[in-house]
Amino acid sequence: MRCLVGVILALALVGASHAQPKLDPNLQTVAVPLLPAGAAPRPVGLTRLKATLRDNQSVGTYWWGAICIQSQNLTWSNVQDTFANLKDVFGEELRSAGFKPDVDPGSLFADADKVSTDLEIGAVLKGVDASYCESLLNISGKMKLDMEWQLYSNLRREVLATIETHEAAQAKTIARGAPRSLAQMAFAANVRALLSDARFRDVVLAAESATQGLNTTGPRAPITLINSRKGPTSLADATGSVVTIFAGAGFGSGALISADGLIITNHHVIAGLKTVKVRWSDGFETFGEVLRSDKGRDVALIRTDPHGRLPLVLRRDIPQAGATAFAIGTPLDPKLKSTVTRGIVSAVRIVDGFNFIQGDVPVTHGNSGGPLLDERGAVVGLTNWGMSADAGSTLNFFIPIGDALDFLGLKPAG
Repeated sequence: MRCLVGVILALALVGASHAQPKLDPNLQTVAVPLLPAGAAPRPVGLTRLKATLRDNQSVGTYWWGAICIQSQNLTWSNVQDTFANLKDVFGEELRSAGFKPDVDPGSLFADADKVSTDLEIGAVLKGVDASYCESLLNISGKMKLDMEWQLYSNLRREVLATIETHEAAQAKTIARGAPRSLAQMAFAANVRALLSDARFRDVVLAAESATQGLNTTGPRAPITLINSRKGPTSLADATGSVVTIFAGAGFGSGALISADGLIITNHHVIAGLKTVKVRWSDGFETFGEVLRSDKGRDVALIRTDPHGRLPLVLRRDIPQAGATAFAIGTPLDPKLKSTVTRGIVSAVRIVDGFNFIQGDVPVTHGNSGGPLLDERGAVVGLTNWGMSADAGSTLNFFIPIGDALDFLGLKPAG
């Protein structure tokens, strides 16, 4: 009897040695190169993460039992719960490599510790290949992930780089309650591959300056603005000086700032075109010529026929935090032109070397380039960009009108 038990146990162990997942002795651990001496990486955060796998999609094999001789096919629905806290893993890997996350992964006050940042990362999990064993005491095995990363600039409104990584992680023993699961270890390996990629490093280590990305479509000789409007302007009157700008398939907003038909907006609204269509609040349409633009500061100047309309008053000084502010523009749909929203000035921020007015005034796609007004109807800023935030909260940024005038070479009358 004792001999029979020994034979059965020996057969089981032999079966287990063949059945359990085999580790790859040649698997190389990704090592992130050291940052150059004196490097000042720009803050970056993982703001979007999604998987394109179907719930019933096969992603590998799972073994279990005291000696891991029983197995079953793994589907995405079986493993997706092990991919928890990936944003924390991303931040930890970023910091350990010397880069600067937008939130300290060790902070208990993530919201208060968040850094205003231009750069955001979006990640797509496209594939999983897993083979692991879960015994009574520990987990062992390997997992490979196929990832796509997109590095996005809020200021430029464009994807600066798309990078694919295909990295794996393995372990002979992962104790239950270990700091990271096998899925998190595989994700971390892909993060390290991203941080090692030359395209990622070129963007994150590039210093943004006021002159970077300059795109001038006209001379820089000063232009003096003409404005006959004096004193406070009602919001109802102000809407008549705010336009919808159509450039290619997209649209944005703009503000009339000079009696001779000069309209100010964002560079990304004009989309590099020399001619755009301008629609006024009453539906009347004109064509506009792009005179100047600055891609780095994201401002542009258009000239059109104002047909006697009055320009808005400009205010160079920035209102204090807590001051009431109003935005006028065309959110989401051209039919919603002349939409007015209200909020307060929250703070003044410097993001990648540029000044911004932060506010909770509700704006969205289509508002870009439209004016931010104070309570007297004077323009204090231009709608520019927003940051991803939790549902119900608003975090939007506006270019101070004084900065916009300076970058375009505009001089207010008087």
